Amino acid sequence: MGRCPTGADIVCPDGGGRKKGLQTALKTDILQEIEAFLGRQSIEGLDFEAVEIAVRRQALCLAARALEPRLNADTSDYAGPELPCPCGEPARYHGRHGKTFESVLGPLFLERAYYHCAACQSGFCPRDRHLRLEMFSLTPGVWRMTGSTAALGSFVESSSLLRELAGVEVSASQVERAAEALGAEIAADEHKGGEPAGDTAPTRYLGMDGTGVPMRNSEVADRAGKQPDGSAKTREAKVVTIWTAESRDNQGKPMRDPGSVTYSAAIESAAARDTDTERSDFAGRVLREATRRGFAEALRCVVLAGVYLE
Repeated sequence: MGRCPTGADIVCPDGGGRKKGLQTALKTDILQEIEAFLGRQSIEGLDFEAVEIAVRRQALCLAARALEPRLNADTSDYAGPELPCPCGEPARYHGRHGKTFESVLGPLFLERAYYHCAACQSGFCPRDRHLRLEMFSLTPGVWRMTGSTAALGSFVESSSLLRELAGVEVSASQVERAAEALGAEIAADEHKGGEPAGDTAPTRYLGMDGTGVPMRNSEVADRAGKQPDGSAKTREAKVVTIWTAESRDNQGKPMRDPGSVTYSAAIESAAARDTDTERSDFAGRVLREATRRGFAEALRCVVLAGVYLE
């Protein structure tokens, strides 16, 4: 297999031909890598799966090496000898610091202007903030992939899927931290409410229920549960879902309309006294989702509930 060239092997011409020159250089180098890998062996003797994976890896590696010098040549992230630190004190420029990020193309080594605050002994790179590279050394593209795969299975399974399907290396611990950070962002965004969805239907259905979610021992310590010794192994996640069912099957029975179902869920309390002036956390969630979906504006409103008030 041919080696992955350094950035110097791929030159991006100046002027108006920059994009075309880069495309031509990449195409030429990829063809050379394929020729070097395949040689003159017969097609029948190839392990086609191995060829696919190897060529993809080499093509992405070439693209990454072409992108690196272009990004590192831009030093506009230098904003002077000092920048204000979040702690309020000045942070001084300490040169350009390099770091390797996991990108959709594979590892990318980027150099960024670095500012360090002597008062709080912390530092930051303005470009990391601008390009959203502050999260766990993952680029935004890989971060999005990680969130999607983490929703499908365990953190270990997600890590394996990313390696197998996208060719990127994200450890199970990185998947866990990324999923937790994304969850916090989603939760914060959900609490802001949102614009009504705008769709209309004669009948809207709102369902509420809860289900037990296995937890770590530390997260259920001192909580009463259904185990023989009275301890708990789960917490109840409460969910509100809203949908429409104007569609009918071949027997005329209502069916959920495709794309009409939305969910909002969290491990939170639904309990409240009649004298409470504030809604429970789950009641607030239900209200926000019902408002967003225009539930009360339907001609007929159907509520199905099975929530245990915890």
